[in-house]
Amino acid sequence: MFKIKIKDLKLFGYHGVKQEEKTSGQNFLFNISIDIAKDSFEKDGFYQDNILDTVNYSEIITLIKEINSNNRFNLLETFSEVLAEKIISYSPLILKVKVRIEKISPPIKESIGSVGVELELERNPNSREYEPKTSKKSIVFLSLGSNLGDREKNLRDAVKKLKSNQNLDIISISSIYETEPMYVENQEYFYNIVLKAAIKSAYSAFELLGYAKKIEFDMGRKSTYARYGPRTIDVDILTFDELKIDSDLLALPHPKIFERNFVLIPLSEISPDFMIKDKNILDYISERNFKEKVVKIKCFQ
Repeated sequence: MFKIKIKDLKLFGYHGVKQEEKTSGQNFLFNISIDIAKDSFEKDGFYQDNILDTVNYSEIITLIKEINSNNRFNLLETFSEVLAEKIISYSPLILKVKVRIEKISPPIKESIGSVGVELELERNPNSREYEPKTSKKSIVFLSLGSNLGDREKNLRDAVKKLKSNQNLDIISISSIYETEPMYVENQEYFYNIVLKAAIKSAYSAFELLGYAKKIEFDMGRKSTYARYGPRTIDVDILTFDELKIDSDLLALPHPKIFERNFVLIPLSEISPDFMIKDKNILDYISERNFKEKVVKIKCFQ
């Protein structure tokens, strides 16, 4: 087995939870190890000396640079998973990839060399095909909300950004609903929609989460906003096929989908056969008798 090593690749990016990391940016250090089968070089009993029979490290570096420059991840854990999946999907010759991403100058007071994460991803040893965590035909439901500025425009701008993602194919969009705020009641009413989309290619739930967070950031949502308080735009993943995730970063299905009338009503409009806790969504809504107001304003189209 051969190992291709990319050592100490330094790139500037805008990843991190703190606002200063998102606005000022910082340097990141990438160390990548790629395992490829030795027999990929052997044909008819002879070793080949052809770049086509291996993995071109310069192309992997280009891939790293593209992902780094086109995304703003809150967590290095998300970044490393997206990067590892993209690399291992790059070529069937790749058996295993190890990704280490470090912050060289983290925004903390302590004197420290770096902080980072490391992730190792391995292809099924019985197959040359890597099966990503998500199917190419995965169906996702997203909830969007806004109660700052031009609420309708914010929703339409966010949908436009989602449509620009080549990995997403939007199938249907609910009407726009004006909804009474939950949790923090002393704020403006929200405009909400729910949309259904298909994933066109291998695209993980964490990758979609990163894209949703980038939309929020690009549209001016600040990390300093109070929890459940006013926001320019909110983009939540409700479900991702039958995928179940329980992590600090992402929980699927969305743990509060069952209690949010502002999600259930528009969701029931575009997917009346959707099941909530083993019940049809329309029956579930009727039985719960929600108190929060949800009023249809207009069709989205």
